[in-house]
Amino acid sequence: MLRRPLFWLLLLACVVLAARIAERGTWQFDATAQQHHSLSQAAQQALDQIGPGLDIVAFLPDYPISRAELEQQLAPYLAHPASPVLRYVDPLEQPDQATAMGMQRAGEIHLRSGDRREILTGFVPTAFDQALNRLALQGDRWIVQLVSAAPGGIDSSPLGMGTLAERAEQLGYRLLNLDPRRLDRLPDNTAVVLLVAPEVPLDNHTSAMLEAYLTRGGRLLWLAGGKEQGWAADYLAVTHHPGVIVDADAARFGLDTPANAIVEEWPEALLPFAPSAPAVLYRASALQHAAGTPWAVVGELRSGLRSWNETGPLTGRLRRDPDQGELSGPLTVGLALETREAPTARVLYLGSRYVFSNAQIGRLGNSELALGLLRWLTDNATLTALPDTPSHVIRWSPRVAATLGILLIGLLPITYLAFGLWWRRRRRRQ
Repeated sequence: MLRRPLFWLLLLACVVLAARIAERGTWQFDATAQQHHSLSQAAQQALDQIGPGLDIVAFLPDYPISRAELEQQLAPYLAHPASPVLRYVDPLEQPDQATAMGMQRAGEIHLRSGDRREILTGFVPTAFDQALNRLALQGDRWIVQLVSAAPGGIDSSPLGMGTLAERAEQLGYRLLNLDPRRLDRLPDNTAVVLLVAPEVPLDNHTSAMLEAYLTRGGRLLWLAGGKEQGWAADYLAVTHHPGVIVDADAARFGLDTPANAIVEEWPEALLPFAPSAPAVLYRASALQHAAGTPWAVVGELRSGLRSWNETGPLTGRLRRDPDQGELSGPLTVGLALETREAPTARVLYLGSRYVFSNAQIGRLGNSELALGLLRWLTDNATLTALPDTPSHVIRWSPRVAATLGILLIGLLPITYLAFGLWWRRRRRRQ
């Protein structure tokens, strides 16, 4: 007699318990190939770095559909263990509060973490991830290029650094030119000093200013080029082997000259997230560092096995000549140095002045290398570089594109016409 009521009572209890469990925890599965509905690696690491206290303020009117859509888009971010908080401010009902919070137009999203703030005009996954990365960036953000000693400032010329400046600004840095002759000391909020292949040796004033900056724990990125600098040899103990590195594998990567050092292996201490393609250092010098100095080598960038430092003309058929001091690869083309005593200073010395110029930064993995090394210099190496392209991109081969074109333009209309004629004939027979 009691079996049937007991069955329904237990069934009801199971349904209620399942509903309560569903309220407290959710389970989601992202079946898309590119994980469009999951957090990117860059966003996860940025949220890990930011930690609790991230405030997301959306300036949206009280439109249920719009707010529900935004909550669905932000769901992967809100589910992160850092527990970001999403708040709404209605610009129609609360205009004074919206204005006081810095809103310029309805639909904006403000990200706040401590004293830092990022403003987005709407939700776009790539832009949102970039904003998180900027919030997560630690330390100072100025990259100061000393311009009196070398051509190629922050401009669009082939030797300029305009493209590097744009990509660094996406990460939250700011690249600017300063003339060392007009400075008594480098600004205290300088994150990195960038020095590009001085044509003449550094003067005493600039050398002293750099030494004082590094003594305070500064960071220096030196793109050396082919000329060895006396200050680098005396202060950093870095010298150059003669000649220009050539690599027999350059043609394999579509390069029109062998005078390119191909770097395919990355020291994890510098680049925990290796570039997706090799880096190319055009007209690079082979480097060496003297042991027993205040500077310790913590990582090296090295050319391939089929490279050597060519001392002769870069014309005709090239072949290594050991009698001329030409060494077989791999050869060191980049040195990462740290001081042995606190405060820790860091120097990245690269044997090519062209590697991050406008003409070269778009080659293979050069852009990823530049941003990765900047992150290492500024103690932000755990942050992943963001993709330059939107995540929702459909790519197919020319053969697939031609097949789809033929199908849509030719076969489908013919199929529709044949079906129509067949259906008409069938109806006439009836």
